[in-house]
Amino acid sequence: MKRFHFFYILILVLSSSCQEDADKVIGTDLPQEALQLFETSKAWSESLYFGLLSFEEYQAMDSTSTLPGCPSLLIEDDTKKVILDFNSENECDQSGTLTRSGKLILEFSISSTPTANWAMSYDNYSFEGDTIRGIRNFSSENGNEITEFFNPLTIKTQKDLTTKLTGNLKHTKAPLISNSIGIMSGGTMEGMNPVGREISIDIPFDRLMLTTCFQKNELIPVAGTETWTIGRGVGKQVTHQLTYELIDSCQVAANVLLPDGRQLLLNPE
Repeated sequence: MKRFHFFYILILVLSSSCQEDADKVIGTDLPQEALQLFETSKAWSESLYFGLLSFEEYQAMDSTSTLPGCPSLLIEDDTKKVILDFNSENECDQSGTLTRSGKLILEFSISSTPTANWAMSYDNYSFEGDTIRGIRNFSSENGNEITEFFNPLTIKTQKDLTTKLTGNLKHTKAPLISNSIGIMSGGTMEGMNPVGREISIDIPFDRLMLTTCFQKNELIPVAGTETWTIGRGVGKQVTHQLTYELIDSCQVAANVLLPDGRQLLLNPE
């Protein structure tokens, strides 16, 4: 009987050890996990400038040379619809080389109410080869403070890795973004990463993206932090801490502190 108990305990210990080793092997390449979350964050924020421009600002444009990627611009005044087409081959003299294809469609409310509402949808749209699907909803009572909500936003990489997010965020800006310093953002995004783990992206209200950088197609925030939390099973999670550090003009270092204490530069180029 004692021998039976000994072998039973031994099996339990070995099973527990094997499970712990498996947990370390399965999907815990921390640098790769951080890079994937960084790309997810970029996919959300790269089109933020388009979404926060007012209908009147689009109407006043005589050129799209200051829009990231220089898309062609179609405005339907009667329906207050704006279509940005990135399939066109417009000449574009911008320092940033980030690529897009497809269309962004903005639809502004035509009703006269104290709260302005509008939406931005993705039409066969891709950013740096990754497809983005969904509708982002915006509202504002004064033009300076904007609330954003989406459920869901789906991001699919060229390797067929899919992330789905819901988001509740707030942005502050000057009445005319094109003449302002930039956009300050904060809020939370939650969802599921490609391997089915729960994730959350928490952004304190200190994330600053400069208008001048947007207009050069340089899309990394110049200041701010993000906390990325990833589930590791029931009651378990790990956290990555991202910090944006301005180096020069629109040149920014995106540094992440990994859960094991290592630090990593996510945009070395």
